[in-house]
Amino acid sequence: MKTIFITYNPKSEAERTLATRLHTIGVASGFKMYLPDRFNSEAILSEETKIRISQSNYVVLFSISPLSSVVKQEIDYAFNYLNDKSKIIVIYDKHKGKNLKGDITNHFTAFYHDDQTQDALLKELLETITHKEQVEASKKQSERIQELQKDIDKRKKENAALLGLLGVGLGLLILSGGTSNK
Repeated sequence: MKTIFITYNPKSEAERTLATRLHTIGVASGFKMYLPDRFNSEAILSEETKIRISQSNYVVLFSISPLSSVVKQEIDYAFNYLNDKSKIIVIYDKHKGKNLKGDITNHFTAFYHDDQTQDALLKELLETITHKEQVEASKKQSERIQELQKDIDKRKKENAALLGLLGVGLGLLILSGGTSNK
């Protein structure tokens, strides 16, 4: 089961609403979903949030408002944990453009949406994640097939060498039997 951590800027009601809707749709679609722990602090990355990020395969942020300190910490932590910016997705409004600038943009992949309904956007996002996972699984399967083929080729060579040795031994046996009868 794939796990997604969805975050939002604490002061943005629109982002919180999108995050909770994605959470609900994700759970209904068979994903394990996490939201940040904002109970104790909206400014400092909590240990509980770190655990949730560490248990996730993907991190998603709807970026409508300016980046808060805690969300920047979450993105940095996720990038250090996942070491893969394709697994950290920041969603921008296509018409408003990017609202995040600087080095932080090296830690995630931008995803743009237009005026489509929220449900269509959320469905598209989950399909994107599912597609990435299928491509990754296919790549791993292809690598495994290549490893198995190499193993088969190695065994064929070993068997050919063994058959060659047995042939030589059989030939020596025949020759030794032929010389002792004379």
